[in-house]
Amino acid sequence: MVQIKVQQGSILEAACEAIVNAANSGQKGHTMRRVITGLVLVLFLVRPAEGGGAFQLTADVTRQIVRGIDHMANLNYAEAREVFRQLKDLPGGDLLSPLLEGLVDMDQAVQEERGEEEITEVLDRFLARMEPVVVRGEALLQATPDNADLMLALGMIRGVKGAVDRTRKNYLEAYRGIRASHQLFTRVLEMDPQRVDALWPLGLYDYAVSRVPALLKPFVSLVLPTGDRERGLNRLRRAAREGTFAAVPAVVALTRILSGWEEQYAEALPYAELLSARYPGNPEFLFLLAFLYSEAHQTTQALSVAEAIRIALEQRHPHFPSELTPRYLQLRGKIAMDAGAHEEALAFFRQAIEQRNAKFAWITAWAHTRTGMIYDLQGQRDRAVQSYHRALEIEGRGLAQETAERHLSEPYRGRPRHPRG
Repeated sequence: MVQIKVQQGSILEAACEAIVNAANSGQKGHTMRRVITGLVLVLFLVRPAEGGGAFQLTADVTRQIVRGIDHMANLNYAEAREVFRQLKDLPGGDLLSPLLEGLVDMDQAVQEERGEEEITEVLDRFLARMEPVVVRGEALLQATPDNADLMLALGMIRGVKGAVDRTRKNYLEAYRGIRASHQLFTRVLEMDPQRVDALWPLGLYDYAVSRVPALLKPFVSLVLPTGDRERGLNRLRRAAREGTFAAVPAVVALTRILSGWEEQYAEALPYAELLSARYPGNPEFLFLLAFLYSEAHQTTQALSVAEAIRIALEQRHPHFPSELTPRYLQLRGKIAMDAGAHEEALAFFRQAIEQRNAKFAWITAWAHTRTGMIYDLQGQRDRAVQSYHRALEIEGRGLAQETAERHLSEPYRGRPRHPRG
């Protein structure tokens, strides 16, 4: 089992909430908004950075942040909001509270799969709220350039804002923010190599940039530091072992990376065990744990987790809506497939397809793809090809469709197992 040092909780990869209504329409509203924004920025710039030297991630602030993050990781958004609002009364709350509140709003909007227009509004409100926060943080840092706590906080602020800017196609602002964030975290480690919390975002950055397609890497290197896959993974591993704020977010990142792109299921499994035990209200971690047990050929354990999901669905536990039923059925098919029970797997995949819904279209794509993989194993190539084509007919471009395309070119012949180790 992975051992993680955590102080009363931990910060999850998605962190927390935000918002400010900056919506007005029309030229008059646009002009007034610019005037107000200008005044706010001027006030932040000319106001002395009082208390700048006192900014620190105190024990009280740390406890409040990790409490809120644990609530959010368990999908208890109302509780997370309340905890983060209370940060406003603590040192540094004027910087931290807007970031964390905004992360909650964004995470909830994505988790609930709201419409594109509503998610866009949430993102834009976050960006509007963060502009004066960034100015304030940089003014404080200018007054106290060796404050590692402030650098760490501002690095998070600039990094999250950069990621949201990228989503909103504000590319110049995104590159500026991500580059500034990288510089801040790097500086933190130069000042104190034991501040391993900075390794979580740097590890994510290294790994993400290392996966940029080869044709794009020369262009990316013009505006951003280079990434390194192995360095990124090692940074995440250390953050998971030793981090204070970063332990759990690093575990989440590692679990997803290792069980996805890396296909290192044995290493991912103990991380998933930890997350599902710590956050039983989050179905994502239970589904991932069952998947990894199945990949490790621990069929009994996989079926046990699947049964817990079925009961939660049947009893309508919070965050286990009926829309998850096709996902449960597809999971049962995956477990049966890995155990070699192909006819049982095909029956579950058929049920998943029959009970499909738009919210989990990617699950339907996987049911078709894995159906095709079984037909390939059975030597029924024509039926396999039909199933792969059905997967590609489903809107979206995910791993299921990529797998279907690959096996249209090359029949699936199985692959070596990844036993737990």
